[in-house]
Amino acid sequence: MPDLGAAGPWRVLARLGDVHDTRRARTLPFKLYLPDAPRPGGLIVFSHGLGGTREGGARWLAHWASHGFAGLAVQHPGSDAGVLGKGSPLGLRRTLKAAMNPDELARRADDIRFVIGRLGHDPRLPDADIPLGLAGHSFGAVTVQLLAGERRAGHPPTPPDPRLRAVLALSPSARQPDAPPGLNQRFAHLRQPFMGITGSRDDGMGLSDISAANRELPYRHAPAGLAGPDKYLLVFGGGNHLDFAGQASQAEAGMFAVRREPAVFHASLLAAGTAFWQAHLGLDAEAHRWLITDFPGRLRPTDRFEFK
Repeated sequence: MPDLGAAGPWRVLARLGDVHDTRRARTLPFKLYLPDAPRPGGLIVFSHGLGGTREGGARWLAHWASHGFAGLAVQHPGSDAGVLGKGSPLGLRRTLKAAMNPDELARRADDIRFVIGRLGHDPRLPDADIPLGLAGHSFGAVTVQLLAGERRAGHPPTPPDPRLRAVLALSPSARQPDAPPGLNQRFAHLRQPFMGITGSRDDGMGLSDISAANRELPYRHAPAGLAGPDKYLLVFGGGNHLDFAGQASQAEAGMFAVRREPAVFHASLLAAGTAFWQAHLGLDAEAHRWLITDFPGRLRPTDRFEFK
């Protein structure tokens, strides 16, 4: 296998645009990453975290595009950088916490459904028959979980989106519920290939009571793969929340006073994500074998990798 943590062979083209959902009166900015290849191996749609933009996930999407996968970063009005304004750090935290609510989560999920529905109808976007993956960070990871079939209290139960072949959640999360359904029931329908990526210092950063241990719960309670491993958990020692954003905005980085340069485990994260998409979007058996047998050898003693 080539070094999947290094840039791939394809030149990456980036295009900006927006799509308008007339029914919901929402305009959704997007950034499209296209490999300069005859045909992309799949399309990875990306949902940013609270206070983010269509630039969220840029490091991940550009890298995956260099390995042949198109990327589409969607911006969510109501929980994007537009809610940050120019207030004090304390005021910004309050604003972000207010935006982290069930109604905004439902709107985010509908944003992704709408954009996926535009594939094959909007000439600026890839064709509808392309293998489809979904990734997201933080509140975007929760958006991924909902679309992958998580049954959350306060949301009507909906089946997993059948158009999604695989999903990847950066800083996923769940809490032990005070009432039914329990976590096994909440994640029982998460049957697509799933990778959760987090860090030992990946907490709620003052916006929630989420701990680093909470980030592991979606993986812990999702069903194991039926035909071999297709659920994965990757925990990087020392990794904090914005290490997984793929490009924290200046407002986010300033508010939380954390580094914006790539973390020391950056290349291993890129390699794991690339192998996951190759295995489960590209249906590459060699990539799957490498992910579960060879990839662990590149990790540090403080990192953990599990699969089932």
